[in-house]
Amino acid sequence: MLLKGALLGAGSIVNDHMDGFNQDGRGKFIWVCDSDLNRAKEIAAKYGIEKITTDYRECINDKDLDFVDILAPNFLHKPMAIEAMEQGLAVLCEKPMALNAAESSDMAEASKKTGKRLFVKYHQRFDPVHALAKSMLLSGEFPRPVMGLATLFGNHLPSMMNPSHWRGIPSLTGGGCLFSSGSHIIDLLRFFFGDVEAISAVNRQLIANNPEKGDDNACVILEFKCGIIITFVGCWTTNAWSRSYRFWTEDKSMYIYPNDKGDNFLDIENMEGRKTILSAPDWAPKSHHTAISHFLDIMEKDIEPLYSLDECIKSMRTLELAYKASEEGKRILVD
Repeated sequence: MLLKGALLGAGSIVNDHMDGFNQDGRGKFIWVCDSDLNRAKEIAAKYGIEKITTDYRECINDKDLDFVDILAPNFLHKPMAIEAMEQGLAVLCEKPMALNAAESSDMAEASKKTGKRLFVKYHQRFDPVHALAKSMLLSGEFPRPVMGLATLFGNHLPSMMNPSHWRGIPSLTGGGCLFSSGSHIIDLLRFFFGDVEAISAVNRQLIANNPEKGDDNACVILEFKCGIIITFVGCWTTNAWSRSYRFWTEDKSMYIYPNDKGDNFLDIENMEGRKTILSAPDWAPKSHHTAISHFLDIMEKDIEPLYSLDECIKSMRTLELAYKASEEGKRILVD
């Protein structure tokens, strides 16, 4: 059966989503909605989507629909998702789940109440390198680390300094560097190591000089219940685009990093040297595609998702507490 959907939002991520649905072949979009009508028309023409609108309610009232794919800014995730589920539709939602943990909980409650599926697409959990790292950590093939470092560097300074650009406006996105980029990092760290016990953080706007925007740099220390301590450093004010993870035991290190071609790597280093255990070509688009196929499996086969909505809410709560730790200037215990 061909499942019919509506794209709610047509930002840059839309191409990864459309490629994923087209490769899978079980979903077809009949609506595209965006606040920018010209953008909606552009995407509709590119992908052969019949109907366009600037009002998402027009989409979700279509009785031919089976699901919606929410790519809109974060402040719209909650109303779009809840109203879609109330109309009897399944929901695929881009990360982060919403503006905060309370909104995320409301979305989960609506899914439970309506009986309609809600899947939040943390696509990095579906990358083969990340999955292997998780397996090695869980099985003990790589002994439990005692310390870790996660970094993300990129140049979002032009959009942060642009008053008309949505990036970094807390009321629209939930926050700045930590919220938008850190949401992936923190969720993946929780995927690897489980629940967080305590958080310390310093999140600041150091360069953007825009009081309407949030943090452009962030540093968070996460103390996990399993015992590992990990520092996350995020920076939106450099032209050196990079992302990396490193975890240490007493005599080994695990590295996760991409190359300039978009491949992802898992390396293990010990006293004998450093060795690549796995590489994943084109890891980002492929992980998007795998996550989308999993969503279609959830709909078509009525299977349980690989991670629960409670997991997504915990990742949102961790982000929330990192901001609280920075604002209050103290270490926060996670309840």
